[in-house]
Amino acid sequence: MTSHARIAVQLLVLLCVAHLTVDVLATTTVSLLPSLEKHLGLEKGGFLIGYIIWRIADSCGQMFFGYLGDRVRIKAIIWAGPLFSLFCFSFIGYVQSPVGMTLLLMLGGMGVAAFHPEAATTAGNLSPRHRNRWLAFFALSGYLGQAVGPAYGGWISDHFQLRGLTYNFYWCLPALTLVGLALHWLSARQKRIPESNENLGTTAPHRPAPVGQMLLLFIGGVFRVMPALGIPIVMSYVLIGESDTIKGTVASYFMAGLGMGGIACALGFGSKRPRLTLWLPALLTTIPVALIGYASIQPWTTLFGIIPVAELYVLALISGVLQGVAMPIFISYAQQIMPAGQRLASSLTMGVTWGTGTLVFYGAMAYFKWVNHLQGIFWFFSAGCLVCAVCSYLLRPISDYDFATDE
Repeated sequence: MTSHARIAVQLLVLLCVAHLTVDVLATTTVSLLPSLEKHLGLEKGGFLIGYIIWRIADSCGQMFFGYLGDRVRIKAIIWAGPLFSLFCFSFIGYVQSPVGMTLLLMLGGMGVAAFHPEAATTAGNLSPRHRNRWLAFFALSGYLGQAVGPAYGGWISDHFQLRGLTYNFYWCLPALTLVGLALHWLSARQKRIPESNENLGTTAPHRPAPVGQMLLLFIGGVFRVMPALGIPIVMSYVLIGESDTIKGTVASYFMAGLGMGGIACALGFGSKRPRLTLWLPALLTTIPVALIGYASIQPWTTLFGIIPVAELYVLALISGVLQGVAMPIFISYAQQIMPAGQRLASSLTMGVTWGTGTLVFYGAMAYFKWVNHLQGIFWFFSAGCLVCAVCSYLLRPISDYDFATDE
């Protein structure tokens, strides 16, 4: 391995550590919406609008930072954005006003939004020839963080209430500080070492992105991410009588499944057939997603004395795996058909699809609550997975663009 390649691997590891830390921090409140409402003295569903505003600002903020990053490089944003989020998310337990809570969550979300486009594009460009695989490792670290975050946040809430989130400073602040220092040092070393031609991918032509293909990718992406953002929130209401730890565990099983799918992608699954990997798992996940809302939470057994195994958890895990295997390829696909705007492409697939999906999801959630059948939303998620599969099937193969792909 050349010196340049070795430094590239080290940079990827640092980006993965940063991604894991950021996503743990960003998902600590995923299963705490009912607790936030209780903390603010609101009735059930009383903070939904504030929650929607936060999620949209978080997701769509990525498009702003992605557009900006394609024109002005601000590498420090990889560690500065998460540090800003740390301060915002850790003090939500000290806010008593719904408006103040919304503003604090929005500001924290903007820090997360600033991180993702720059970090994802940097990870993919470290090895253009193996973009799918390297992005899979990057995405995997995020899924692991998302798997830990909800259960961690639920445990903190149960034992220390929301003010206990200030304990984030004990581990998050040192981790992000070390990442920032190491990224600066390794990036400076990388600039001093000439890159060998064998590590370079084929130069992609800077031509406009095909609008029709981006539209298919975007529509499919909205319905692809909807179960990922919706299942933890809906289950926090379906399991309203259970503890925050149990609600967080459901979310963690789903996120752990995303991580397992990411591992499969990192090991090469789907890299040779990206379009197939985009539509087939989406089609297969329609059944487990539909059944989640009706599954039993009574444990069959307990692994290692602490990890419960039940029908609901297994279905959440399977759904996560089927979605997780395609998520890195979804991001890579967009980067490759938008070579002149890779940060914008990353923000569209990692941010704007999530923001738009949030709007559609909460509209559907309001309807199913109105008809007093909240569990019916899981059939809506299932239909969305089918839409995602159709849109992905209609995409042109990436080889048609003559862009660099995995070898």
